[in-house]
Amino acid sequence: MNHKTRMLNWSSAAIITAVFLISSASAQKAPQRIYFARGATEARVTGYLRGIRDEAVFVLRAKAGQHMRVDIRGRGATRGTVMFPNGQQDGAPGGVVFDGILPVAGDYRIRVTESSMANAWSGSFTVIINVVSEGSDSPRSDDNNSGLARYAGKYPSEMFRREPGLKTRLHRLLGANYKLFFDRLQTEMAIVNDGGFLIIHGCMAHECTIEESILALDLGADKIHVAIKSEDFRGGFKTWSEGGAGIPAALRRAMQNE
Repeated sequence: MNHKTRMLNWSSAAIITAVFLISSASAQKAPQRIYFARGATEARVTGYLRGIRDEAVFVLRAKAGQHMRVDIRGRGATRGTVMFPNGQQDGAPGGVVFDGILPVAGDYRIRVTESSMANAWSGSFTVIINVVSEGSDSPRSDDNNSGLARYAGKYPSEMFRREPGLKTRLHRLLGANYKLFFDRLQTEMAIVNDGGFLIIHGCMAHECTIEESILALDLGADKIHVAIKSEDFRGGFKTWSEGGAGIPAALRRAMQNE
């Protein structure tokens, strides 16, 4: 092969490589920015996935200290990852993939893909984002339990969405076990009022009686009490109470009737 032929082959290979790289780059979807309507705390966006290698990325600006909840609902199994401005990230299989207090201000990215643990599919999905500030005019608990009796008969997700102050208190009480608690509320039970205690009870999907969370809200004494049952605790319950208060009988009954 002469020098001219080698140069032509090299040029052709370079052109093919450049075209491939340009095509790959253009195939990547640009992030879609999410805007909230004036005064709104919830935004919804839709997207479409075309296979296991496809992805969609959304970005929104939020402030440190705000509470954000990200719920992904798709025609098939999904996975969501929330990437923080400081480089940290959190994620989970589709459903509620993030539910917590934001650590820093800036742009948060939400990446949606199909779950690698399930069958490939093609179809639409919806991302529901709730962002609430502790100082907003949205309904909230104001760090106490007054008025929460109205949630009896409703489901925990509604109460936590409308009462972000409860999550702040739970985070202070549970510390590193905060995520463990909410991971075990995937399957929710209706809230009940047991003698002045609201009982919030749930379990991890497909792991009921094994991985469970129970929250007892004392409506009179303004205390919260938590019990988590998990293999992490050798299959038993571990309990926490605000202010070092004793475990109330209502929580013990809920633990016995799991």
